[in-house]
Amino acid sequence: MPLTIDEEKLSKMQTLDMSLPQGSPHGIPVKAIPHLEYPRCVYKHPVETFREVIHRNVNHEVVHRELVPTEHRVHVCHSKAEYDKKISEGWTDKPYIPQAPPDETDALYRSSKRGEQGTLKEVVK
Repeated sequence: MPLTIDEEKLSKMQTLDMSLPQGSPHGIPVKAIPHLEYPRCVYKHPVETFREVIHRNVNHEVVHRELVPTEHRVHVCHSKAEYDKKISEGWTDKPYIPQAPPDETDALYRSSKRGEQGTLKEVVK
C-alpha cells in the first residue's frame, strides 16, 4: 500500500528528526492509503497506429510529412454501472502503448543476403 504523512500524529509530535526512517518514534509519521476501486480509467484504443501530419510553409507548399503515433482516449468511470457500460461499448481497462513510427531510412540498410550490400536499384524500389 502507498504511504502518506499522518498529519494528526505530526501535529502532536514535539521533536521531529527528518534523518530518521519513516514510522520510527521521532521520524516522519506515516499511514497507509487505502486502495479505492473507483474512480477507474478505461481506454479506447486507436484503429490506425499512426497519423500523418503535413507541415506547410507560408506559400502552403508541403515542406515535410511526419508520421505521429496515435494515442488512446481516456474515460474516468465513477461507478460500477458506468464501468460496465463502457466495457460493453468496446472500451478496455488496459492502456494502449504507442509504437515508434517506422524509420524512413530502413530501406537503405536492407540487403538480399546477410553480409551483402544491396544495389542502388534495390534501395530505390
